[in-house]
Amino acid sequence: MTQRTEADRTRRRTLHDASAGLLTSPAPPPANPPVLGTLLHDTARDLVGEFRGVSNDRWTLRPSGGGENWSVLPEHTEPADTVAQLRARTRADEITRRAYRR
Repeated sequence: MTQRTEADRTRRRTLHDASAGLLTSPAPPPANPPVLGTLLHDTARDLVGEFRGVSNDRWTLRPSGGGENWSVLPEHTEPADTVAQLRARTRADEITRRAYRR
């Protein structure tokens, strides 16, 4: 008798789920991503960031003025409203001012 590996178990589970109709295909990314630099509101994290590009099925955002990038599903984004845009740009300006004061 042969021993089943974890990969075998995962493959069998996936085949079972697919035959039972439990698997759904991932939604394709939106056809028209925003222009680079567009400010978007990440509703999942409640953050505002600049659009930096597309990676697989996710969009990459980063804080205005620089910082660590993060990925978000396109359906969890919306255009940033005027107040959010103003806050993000003010924050970026403040970061720039602090950098030049040192």
